[in-house]
Amino acid sequence: MQTRIMVDASEIDRFAPHTHPLWWGVLGAVAIEAAVVATLLTSYFYLAAQNPDWPPRGVAPPDLFWPTVVLVLLPMSSFTMWWAGKGSDRGDKRQLSIGVTASVLLAMLALAARSVQIAEFDASWNNHAYGSILWVITGFHYTHVVSAVCGTAVVSVLAWRGYFTPERQLGVVVDTIYWYFVAGVFLPIYLVLYIAPRLL
Repeated sequence: MQTRIMVDASEIDRFAPHTHPLWWGVLGAVAIEAAVVATLLTSYFYLAAQNPDWPPRGVAPPDLFWPTVVLVLLPMSSFTMWWAGKGSDRGDKRQLSIGVTASVLLAMLALAARSVQIAEFDASWNNHAYGSILWVITGFHYTHVVSAVCGTAVVSVLAWRGYFTPERQLGVVVDTIYWYFVAGVFLPIYLVLYIAPRLL
């Protein structure tokens, strides 16, 4: 004998931000990744304390130009994401589409700048502790920007196809949370990798 259980799902808004498990899941993921970044930056200072020459003799600190370009581009992309979200709240699909696409393009420019900068590093990842931690932190953030670009590109395609509405914008909300993290976490990385060696 089979028993059927009927559940009335008419009152469940599975796309509602701030109450959806995916929203909390993204916040949890951001917290974990923030802890990883904090650990990496702490490791940088630990290694610096163990080595009297930091960076090692003959190794120039990374040039400031390209990281500074990235430091400008990523906040700009966060602004366009915020602007896109405001459009989504009002049901303005065009503003959402333009804003999200602009964010992707700005982040791609940031990746190009990071790529040029990485190519100019005066230290290889396997030369010494300084080179290793420099490459690990840089690579970790670079990977995050790539993942943010890929995810937001999908949101952009869906936005242009008119998928999102004020009632159905969970994808926009969680993508924006992650985007803000990826853009914001570059500031402490910038201060540690590019400013600190010039002050220590």
